Amino acid sequence: MLAVVAMFGLIAAMVMPNIDLGGSRMVRSEAQDLATAIEFARQRAVMTGRTHQIVIEIERREHWVEWSAPPDPDGAETVAGEGAPEEERQLALVPPPLEVDAFVPIPGELGRVHRADDKTAILGVEVSGGLAEQGRVELRITPDGAAEPASILVGDADGGHALRIEVEPLADAVWVGDVD
Repeated sequence: MLAVVAMFGLIAAMVMPNIDLGGSRMVRSEAQDLATAIEFARQRAVMTGRTHQIVIEIERREHWVEWSAPPDPDGAETVAGEGAPEEERQLALVPPPLEVDAFVPIPGELGRVHRADDKTAILGVEVSGGLAEQGRVELRITPDGAAEPASILVGDADGGHALRIEVEPLADAVWVGDVD
């Protein structure tokens, strides 16, 4: 009898985490998707030397990643060939300018609009200017990887389970955790 009870306990321990209680799995998935987009934008900003931003449309439950694309469509500097004069073969060792003309969605999946499930909501985005509970919020990441500190709240549409995504300004870290 004790062995049967122990087996039921073991089975329950394996099954219970996979049961969707109040949409918490969907909320966690959406929070992880958004955190992944932020981490990717930070890495890509450093690698490309271009400012990136994560755009969050709160009411529409959407987000995507944009960047300040270089004027050259390939994004690469060209160096003159062997027959060119010495001054044309030199590669400029100065960083690209930091001014941003316009943002465009990045190529690939993260540049496309990601819409959260109807059961999941973006409850708000807290930045240095305060808490935004509606409208469009743009979190910028500079080419050195620095970002404005932000806290994004994602939760059930009915106000149940909620998670907080913390964007660290210089630590190259994005944390997902339960709302206290």
